[in-house]
Amino acid sequence: MVHNPDLTSSELAAVWSSYMGDSLNICVMKHFAATVVDPEVKEIVEFSKDLSEGHLNTLKMIFQKENLLTPQGYTDADVNDKAPKLYSDTFYLRFIQMMARYGCFLNGNVLGTTYREDIRAYYTAATEESSELYNRVVKLMESKGILIRSPYIAYPKKIEFVDDTSFFAGHLTLNKRPLLAIEITHLANNIEMNYVGRTMVDGLAQITKSKEVRKHMQAGYDLATEIINTLEKTLKDEHLSTPTSPDSTMTNSTESPFTEKLLIGLNSTLSVISIGSLGLGLGASMRSDLVAEYAQLITRVGKFGVATGTIAVHNKWMEKPPQTVDRKKLQKKIYED
Repeated sequence: MVHNPDLTSSELAAVWSSYMGDSLNICVMKHFAATVVDPEVKEIVEFSKDLSEGHLNTLKMIFQKENLLTPQGYTDADVNDKAPKLYSDTFYLRFIQMMARYGCFLNGNVLGTTYREDIRAYYTAATEESSELYNRVVKLMESKGILIRSPYIAYPKKIEFVDDTSFFAGHLTLNKRPLLAIEITHLANNIEMNYVGRTMVDGLAQITKSKEVRKHMQAGYDLATEIINTLEKTLKDEHLSTPTSPDSTMTNSTESPFTEKLLIGLNSTLSVISIGSLGLGLGASMRSDLVAEYAQLITRVGKFGVATGTIAVHNKWMEKPPQTVDRKKLQKKIYED
């Protein structure tokens, strides 16, 4: 007996979200590819674009197989092929590194919520491709001397066990234990990621023609700065090094490579990545002050994300994701009929 199940809600959510994300990445990489100077960086940019184009082709076949409407997503109409360079080549690498890191996490996580063989195969391959992209970009950054690493700490010399609940203390106390390696990991990662995001929205604020979008991008810049300062202080209090600011060199171009819709889509993507990364930090932290710190920042980014969505809705830029049937509305309609 051949069993051909429909897509589950988690699988439908996965392929829809992946289509939106990859269509956006293609647009960004097209601008990067058209303006990149360094041939080695161009190779990485093209590889990222090729991966997303391959994903889109596979996802389209899945939608067609299921007799589902293919999302509109982002298209060539959202890219200005003639727009001049806005960011440095170094920033291109840092942005791709951030997206590849997120892709490794996201695709691996999604794989655990898929069941059908073809969908599992797709996300298995996507996870491997994200890993390959990450390894390629990190190798190139290392060779160019621009790779930012997390702080180094001394190796432990013996096995110890926690013998006091003060191990978890940190909030409203001066007697905080030293940071754990895993806590340092997430602090450094969130700092680095927000440097990249801050540079991105700074550039978007420079080229948008919408006062509303510009004001929102500037608010995003301020929020990223707040996150950086908050988390950097925690590392500095422990006399640990902090990730340095990436090359934020931007040109004086005011011609946008993207539509306003795509600018807001990029902003939304950065918010989603930020909340996910801060959430990982919260889950991995055992000191109460860090937990409170992350919770507060997640709330701030969440509110910013809602503001981003509001702009998208008001301008008819937000494509509605798949959702379940509104049973109450349907029942009410039947009753009225």
